[in-house]
Amino acid sequence: MNCIRGLFLIACSLSIALSTQSQVQKIYLHPKAAGSEKQSKFIDSVRFIPLEVTPDAQFTQYSNVEVTRDYFMIRNYQAKELVLYDKQGRYIKKISYKKLAGDLYPAYDLRTNQLIFFGYNSTYALTPKDQIKIEMDWSSPKNKKYFKKYSIDLNDSTFAIKKEKPEQKDIIRAYHFYDDIYAAGVIKTSELFTDSLDYEYKLYRDNKFIKGFWPYNRINELKYQYQPESISIGRTDTPYINYITRPYSDIIYKMVHDSITPYYQVVLPLENSLPQSFFTKPFKNKTEKDNFRRNNGMLLHAIHPMYENDRFLYFMVAYLYNWEAYIYQKQTQVTHKAKNIKGDSSQYNLSLLSDFGLTRNKDQFYKTQKAGDLISYFEKHKDVAIPPELEKFIKSNPPATSPIIIEFKFKN
Repeated sequence: MNCIRGLFLIACSLSIALSTQSQVQKIYLHPKAAGSEKQSKFIDSVRFIPLEVTPDAQFTQYSNVEVTRDYFMIRNYQAKELVLYDKQGRYIKKISYKKLAGDLYPAYDLRTNQLIFFGYNSTYALTPKDQIKIEMDWSSPKNKKYFKKYSIDLNDSTFAIKKEKPEQKDIIRAYHFYDDIYAAGVIKTSELFTDSLDYEYKLYRDNKFIKGFWPYNRINELKYQYQPESISIGRTDTPYINYITRPYSDIIYKMVHDSITPYYQVVLPLENSLPQSFFTKPFKNKTEKDNFRRNNGMLLHAIHPMYENDRFLYFMVAYLYNWEAYIYQKQTQVTHKAKNIKGDSSQYNLSLLSDFGLTRNKDQFYKTQKAGDLISYFEKHKDVAIPPELEKFIKSNPPATSPIIIEFKFKN
């Protein structure tokens, strides 16, 4: 009887495993032959938001837009400053954070509507081993001096930079996930760890670990040696549903609350797949691993899910030494390389899909475009009507480098 029951349980387990496996949608990606198409077949609802011209705002090709609860925020990483505009493009304020020592950059926290600056104190020259020792003993008061934290409350119109006390969630790089749950997905290995067990992705409540996914050996896991890695999260528009991807894995997982299941598999040609020796044969040192990465730049490193609707899946692939953005068309089961999707006349020949400078807020995407590009287009195409929201701005003869925010959606 016990034998029959055991066989029954095994059969049920196999059935569940096969059922889960069959639900995984395969996306066949051939990087050298990824399809090309007109941009208007993928996106629509293109809208222009000219930003008020002011001497306070200086922009470079590295300036990108982020959408907060009430503002558009244009970052300038080189100048260590950011500029806030309201949602109609009116200038609000320029904020400089040059006085914050070290490489501190703002991260937007939607839950608190704050900009958070957090990192190591540049007064101290810390080695990677020093950092691990400090993080292992993060609760010790003597270790607080090694970290710096500041915030800007976007609910406060003064936008003052305030000094804050680092918390555990800052030090372990945890972020708000949902409800009262925080998540962390930083992966490290070191011989300094006394306990070998760790998880690639961890959930916390009230600073206490509650659940982990994908256990690994944090002392000597081969694929994670010499280089910290991290889990990638793709937020959806549905509460409690997110996409998760892991380093060196071709699976996109769907996470509902705290349950994870495989969702898509991005199938790459053998020439873009990591050899088995990468997972079984250790590198002698960091230099050898870095050389392997440089010499095999188009092997898979990680997949980064960006957005999905009923028709398309937009994702990025990080190869060992390259990046590419792709769009998978569900109906045709064809994967298109974003840089091969060309703007057409119905969208003013603008190339809106790229792997840099694109920001999403729910189902809307945003990117900046220099005013000069659009002015030049309309000068060459006198028969094309200028959109009403651009007409007054263009007639004001703005500097060619003035940014215009372009808002658009994927077709649904």
